[in-house]
Amino acid sequence: MQVDVVHDLTGVSDRLERLAQGMGDLTPVMQAIGAVVEGSTRERFSTKTAPDGSSWADLKPSTLEAKNGRGGTLVDRGDLMRSITTFASSTSVSVGSDRPYAKYHQTGTPNMEQREIFGLSSDDVTDIQELLNDFMSDLL
Repeated sequence: MQVDVVHDLTGVSDRLERLAQGMGDLTPVMQAIGAVVEGSTRERFSTKTAPDGSSWADLKPSTLEAKNGRGGTLVDRGDLMRSITTFASSTSVSVGSDRPYAKYHQTGTPNMEQREIFGLSSDDVTDIQELLNDFMSDLL
């Protein structure tokens, strides 16, 4: 069974159009979203968890031996963690690393376990929704 409801939404449409015009540059909200995602991405190095909450694979004994007690999982000198950056524009935000080996940790290789660094956790999604709700309520 289908029910169709028809209303004259002229007033709502006008308000939505004014709202869209009032938003202007979205760079600040994109930067805020980027800060949330960058922060949770950096936190993964201490929690040793992927965005979905699963634990990273333990290091192989040979890797532990080669590290000789320095660093931890995905950390030797901290270059990868320090390289995580955010770029925000008025329409998008990107969080990533310029280290070429980051992709191998993210996806894994035949000789190395996958340890996802990048992605959105359920907490990230909730935080982003709250940011957007706050942003929208400020506009109203």
